[in-house]
Amino acid sequence: MTTFSQRRMDDSKLAHLAAQQQFYPQLFPGRPLKFEDVTKTVQDLEYAIDVQVSVDLPQLRAPLKFAIQERWRTDLAARAYGDVTVTEWNLDSDRPSELHKLGAHLFVYGFYDKQADRIVAAVAVDVPRMLRALALGKLNYTEQRRGDQSFVAFQLRSLENVGAVIIKTAA
Repeated sequence: MTTFSQRRMDDSKLAHLAAQQQFYPQLFPGRPLKFEDVTKTVQDLEYAIDVQVSVDLPQLRAPLKFAIQERWRTDLAARAYGDVTVTEWNLDSDRPSELHKLGAHLFVYGFYDKQADRIVAAVAVDVPRMLRALALGKLNYTEQRRGDQSFVAFQLRSLENVGAVIIKTAA
């Protein structure tokens, strides 16, 4: 029997594979990319990093590496909220979640249509810029709760206003 979290994980993996072809080439146009899944490793558990993307540049002796946290939603109607959500607290364990351990360079947030195997919309957020704006009180958010986690929701326009949006796409 497949649990909800296993289905969600499977959906995330499928979305990530679609994003390798449909989103990441827009984020790093014309560059050869290599992907390393680091979920369930120390990078993921301690620093909220899901994938390492290596970008080859002919003038450098080694690729540049980008640590990325991904969130792919399959509830396409949620696009209407116009926000990016980040988990803040694990209520059952009373421990910090993504927002407090986010060590990724980029937070990639988007919507995946599983039936069409298509990334419908996505955004890449500069994590240090987002966190600094939050720390300085320049980034507004709303607090919400889903299941055993609380999360913060940043309006996409607010992230753009603080210069944290690198790229956004919509089909």
